[in-house]
Amino acid sequence: MSTTRRRFLKAVTGGLALGTGAAATAQRPAQQRPNLLFIMTDQQPPSTLGCYGNRVVRTPHLDRLAAEGMRFDNFHIAGFPCSPSRATMLSGRYPHSHGTIRNDILFAPEVPSLGQILKQAGYDTGYVGKWHLGGSMYRDIKGRKPHDGRWFYRRVASDEGFKFEQIEGGFGEDEPQHGFVDKWAGGWKHYKAYLREVGLGDIVDRIPNLGNHNDWPSAPEGQHMYSKLPEEHHMAAFFAREAAEFIRQRRGSGRPFGLVLSFYGPHLPVAPPKPWDEMYSLEQADLPANHRELLDDKPFAQRRNRRCYKLREWTEEQFRDYTRRYWGYCSYLDAQIGKVLQALSDSGFADNTIVLFTADHGDMIAGHGMIFKLGYCGYDELMRVPLLMRVPRVAAEGSASDALASNVDLLPTLLGLMDVAIPDGVQGESFAEVLSGRRKEFRDAVFCNSGDNCVMVRTEQWKYVLNWKNRDIDELYDMEKDAGELHNLAQEPKYKGTVQRMRGRALTWLEETGHPYAHVIAEKAKQAVEIRLIDASPEVREFKYLGGNEFEMTCVWRVNGPIPGEDKNWSFTQFHNARYATTGTIAFKFTAWPEPPTTQWRKGDEHTVGPVRVEVPGHCGTGKYEVRVGLWNPETKKPPGVLLQGTGNYRIVGELEIEKKGDAITGIRFVPQ
Repeated sequence: MSTTRRRFLKAVTGGLALGTGAAATAQRPAQQRPNLLFIMTDQQPPSTLGCYGNRVVRTPHLDRLAAEGMRFDNFHIAGFPCSPSRATMLSGRYPHSHGTIRNDILFAPEVPSLGQILKQAGYDTGYVGKWHLGGSMYRDIKGRKPHDGRWFYRRVASDEGFKFEQIEGGFGEDEPQHGFVDKWAGGWKHYKAYLREVGLGDIVDRIPNLGNHNDWPSAPEGQHMYSKLPEEHHMAAFFAREAAEFIRQRRGSGRPFGLVLSFYGPHLPVAPPKPWDEMYSLEQADLPANHRELLDDKPFAQRRNRRCYKLREWTEEQFRDYTRRYWGYCSYLDAQIGKVLQALSDSGFADNTIVLFTADHGDMIAGHGMIFKLGYCGYDELMRVPLLMRVPRVAAEGSASDALASNVDLLPTLLGLMDVAIPDGVQGESFAEVLSGRRKEFRDAVFCNSGDNCVMVRTEQWKYVLNWKNRDIDELYDMEKDAGELHNLAQEPKYKGTVQRMRGRALTWLEETGHPYAHVIAEKAKQAVEIRLIDASPEVREFKYLGGNEFEMTCVWRVNGPIPGEDKNWSFTQFHNARYATTGTIAFKFTAWPEPPTTQWRKGDEHTVGPVRVEVPGHCGTGKYEVRVGLWNPETKKPPGVLLQGTGNYRIVGELEIEKKGDAITGIRFVPQ
């Protein structure tokens, strides 16, 4: 038996050290303590809930939960993305303390967490849904590399910052972990077994990676998509049934229970089952006020993130469709949550159960022209999440709090309410007095480690983001005047003192909370950011189909501003189609050295690349191929800067349309953007 496995078994069977400053056992007998129903979704911001002011989206069950308890309006995550945030909620520690600072790390069994603590205190414990703390979620797919999906990230020694290697092992989503031993139902093997039980085994056989986040989407993102799974057999419905069953089985046990219900949605792919994908019309799906954001004064990493930043690629209709699908997914999840809350009431537990709802982080949902989630930022769309808490005889019905709080505070708050001792090493603080109304304010600042790339500090007025990894532009926002975070003040001389003060808070927090690389981050923070903007834009001036599988094209670069640096760059052209892709979404490409080289480009110039004769590879079939033209340095393997204000190191110039009959290409044409 491995050392990791022995530690795991010891942890779930009670080998847990409780804090020396608290009672070794709970002060009340187990049967007198409240139950806990902890509900979380994945990647859901407050803007998707009716109780947070959305007048279109329908979430009646969560709205009712808010009406029966307290809604927190200023609640933030302390770790980003999924795994760091989840481990933080369960342990009450910051990511650099519990060690799960990125996804696919094995959450250390020796770190005391909610399931272990409650189990030792006499609770029945259950976990249903997404775990994402046991290494790779997608396991046992033949040929999936590395290790056929059976792997996790293990930290390796480094003096420069956190570094990891992939090694074989981990537990995935399929077995009880961290003390949740009385009930465990995951989205991989357990869900597939369920589908076979209800006669849908053919789907499992046809789609080996079905489960977890793959809920059989009907189309790629950017098109209207839905889950092809029936709504009654979607994994969210499966999880709701499993959770409700666990609750009903507790009747008459004489022991309290702690249950975590964790949904995979509305995380991408944003594919709710029918009819929820069309529950809202395109006209209803209004875009946020900060949608049209050119990112002129934002970190370079944001501008280059083509996966998330879609403003120059997507139409308004695509953003609206993404939004309405997202809202429909949230309404579908609300309906599943309603079934679990009904089971709680029907079983007679509602009056003695703490119920909370939150999310591990948010989604951009068209904010700043983006979708999904991204690093190198601290935007409210991602870092501020919903928190609804119904605590019988503690939280007043229909109450709301704007106190600054963090999800690192959840564990000590819950344990205090449940009269269970808090382990040593917990870094969060209890906000129980906010719940009871005895206290209006809580923290004067909250902090977040974002993927070990940046650190966010948020006070009532200011938000500061220190982008230290791959040193990038920092961010400073006056949240009282600029709630949409459109105007980055970090580079403006008049705010130099505010930047220094907020940076000092970030560095002090890192030291005080024991970040092992606080000194590295402090040194990085001293480095000036080299602003290297290449303000040039390409377009296709000539295109000619030569017959067969060949065509010829000429690109012209228009230089709008001075070109900094001495790098000589390739001009590359890529043709993207995920169906025929060989690398990422690239189906084929070509590159050429521009003459004269980019080091000689001057403002006002136009430089021609081509004509270039191109052969379409045989693996490419009929369809549309997105054409991207950009610059890249093959020696440094880095883009030269930012081609256009608000974009990455390439521009989408149009589409290549290929027609093919059998194995022969019968036509190729270029359609400019």
